[in-house]
Amino acid sequence: MNLRTLKKLSKRAEPYLPKIGDTRAQFLAEKGENYHGLIIRDMTRLERCCSVHTDVINKQTHVATISPKCRVGTRYPYVKLSLPCHPLKGTPMVGGVSGYYEPEWDEETAWGALVNWVYGQFFAYNPNTDEAYCSRKFSGVAAIFRAADELLSEAN
Repeated sequence: MNLRTLKKLSKRAEPYLPKIGDTRAQFLAEKGENYHGLIIRDMTRLERCCSVHTDVINKQTHVATISPKCRVGTRYPYVKLSLPCHPLKGTPMVGGVSGYYEPEWDEETAWGALVNWVYGQFFAYNPNTDEAYCSRKFSGVAAIFRAADELLSEAN
């Protein structure tokens, strides 16, 4: 998934949130100000810089060397610095203050909120083996929206 797809899915999930009882504030993301909390592995939206020290790059932290075709043979290869943690401007978000003694602002995309709600509805626990599992398998985005429609039609 890339950030553009996340924005489109969030716009599609936005009307579901009031129906499922999500009373948090809805707002649009501002450029560089909000966090989506997801792992986006799209290589096109990464911050890049030149580096002499390509031998100390750790692949565990998702940092690796990129050698674009136009830069092959150059002295210093480009390095991707980080995965994108900010959604695109205009992505529908939900958020609110949570906590008692030290309240903090908590936010997520509308798509993330819908997915968490759907998975929560199909969460099951086996007390004999102390195992938690999802009682329904979801093959993709359409399955999530289909399950949300089914849950909302059962509630009415």
